[in-house]
Amino acid sequence: MKPFKTLEEEANFWDTHDVSPFFDKKKVPLESLELIEKEKKEVLVIRVQKSVKKRIEKIAKAKGINPTTLSRMWLIEKLGQVTSNV
Repeated sequence: MKPFKTLEEEANFWDTHDVSPFFDKKKVPLESLELIEKEKKEVLVIRVQKSVKKRIEKIAKAKGINPTTLSRMWLIEKLGQVTSNV
């Protein structure tokens, strides 16, 4: 039995959970891994051109993550840059 139904579901899990326990022990139940950050409770809708969406999807697929995760990563990265410069 697989713990994940899709590759996207697995990628999302590993993107959001702390894997450091694996460095100390050989076997760790997935249920025991803590979230890296609190669950997201807010939604932000951004409208983009179809061509922009397609580019994001292509890049995300190449990285093995979903487009939403990639977009969120880019937003957080940019906010870190802007915050440190303001």
